[in-house]
Amino acid sequence: MKKPVLALAALLLVRIPAPAQVESALLSKVTFNLTNPGGKSLAMGGAFTAIADDATAGIANPAGLGLLSSFEAGVSVKRVDDVIGLVTARSTATGGLVEPYPDPRAANSDISGRSSLVEFAGIVIPVSRRVVAAVSFAENLSFEGDPGPDGYTYIELRDNRSGGSTRNDYLFEFREHGAVSLRNRVLALSAAYRMTDRVRLGAGLTVNRMELNLLGDETGAHRIVHRTFTTPTVIETRTTTMAIRDLDRSVLGFVAGLHVDLVAGGKLTAGAVYRQTAKANGTLEIGGDVPVPLAGQQSRPFSARVPRDAAVGLAAQPIPGLTVAAEAQWIAYGDFIDRSLPTVSYAGLVGPLPGMFVRDLLAEMTPPDDVVVPRLGIEYVATSGSLLLAFRLGYHREPARGVTADLAAIEETTGMPFDVDEPPFSGSVRTVYDGGRPDDRFSGGLGATISRKVSFDLAFDLGRSSRVLSASLFYRF
Repeated sequence: MKKPVLALAALLLVRIPAPAQVESALLSKVTFNLTNPGGKSLAMGGAFTAIADDATAGIANPAGLGLLSSFEAGVSVKRVDDVIGLVTARSTATGGLVEPYPDPRAANSDISGRSSLVEFAGIVIPVSRRVVAAVSFAENLSFEGDPGPDGYTYIELRDNRSGGSTRNDYLFEFREHGAVSLRNRVLALSAAYRMTDRVRLGAGLTVNRMELNLLGDETGAHRIVHRTFTTPTVIETRTTTMAIRDLDRSVLGFVAGLHVDLVAGGKLTAGAVYRQTAKANGTLEIGGDVPVPLAGQQSRPFSARVPRDAAVGLAAQPIPGLTVAAEAQWIAYGDFIDRSLPTVSYAGLVGPLPGMFVRDLLAEMTPPDDVVVPRLGIEYVATSGSLLLAFRLGYHREPARGVTADLAAIEETTGMPFDVDEPPFSGSVRTVYDGGRPDDRFSGGLGATISRKVSFDLAFDLGRSSRVLSASLFYRF
């Protein structure tokens, strides 16, 4: 093993973390699914902002309510089968005592989740010739990650190096126990104003109820367990418990939109929408084996909110019955949690050979970057008497949107970072908190409208990380 050196005696042991999120490996891969509700939007890859021609417009783009001239009620249900792309960092040192650990390798530790929900319900109310209002409910976030009774091992490092006639068999393991749950429900009161026959403005006030929970399991609270096998029979265990308090409350928000016919008759339309919610305040509580740098910080306030988003889109009808839509959606994923809330610490050898032992290092968490999601959709409507049949296809690309992290000790005089590489915790932290992976998603569906009063929409959305099915029903009075 490496020996300490005086050259690194001035290492700063605690690195100041940047704004980010709770240090939960499960929560670092949270899925937001910020798409417009309804089967039509899902089938067209979410490229709906410049269309917004049904009751879901109250959430999707309230200016689209100006396209509606009768009372309309709608409901939409959704089933989501998620695969949460978790990673375990593994490294095993072999050979002689001075042989280094190899770089940690990433092993997939994906877990599955399933949810069924009423994603939308609403009613449209024409108020006057120029004003149309709507009352809408939507559940725009629904995520739950449960690693099961054995928890999720996110770091596993083994030291199987031998010296002389002896054999070492050390194990360093970090494991998270308990589920993560995130939900957000929206109640919106929206209205559109027809400025002219071709220009519509819309806005809405929303009440958002976010629930973010770190759930326990049958054997205890949500926790991170750090086990060190100093010998094959002697185990040191440090357990840090985690809980989020007082965040499941309602906050206000708003949505504003624009819908314009660029060419008369709806041959070319444009739409834009912006959504924002206020921040909900909460408290992260940690207990058990609290890291030394966090002594006295067992309860730390933070705020969280649904990421702000905005979209701009175009929809064209090149031939009768055919609609082609494209849009770009900006999502501020870094909005989710306003500060870094580390919960565990690391210790090991750092610096050039023979190295120096340091302890009580905290990881620096970095939130995801803001992203732009491209969306494309195609719809062809065939008419047969009083029956309209719609055939839809869509595509969008979900960018990588997970949290990244780093772990280093900083030399006080030069500011030079040094990795913890005996054992290689720095490389392991970077491997686990890898920012996630992008996902190309393909969608499609069918719609039917009978006598212009009743509409049914069925849709699917498929990608690497999840499968989504949606069914919607609308009735016009």
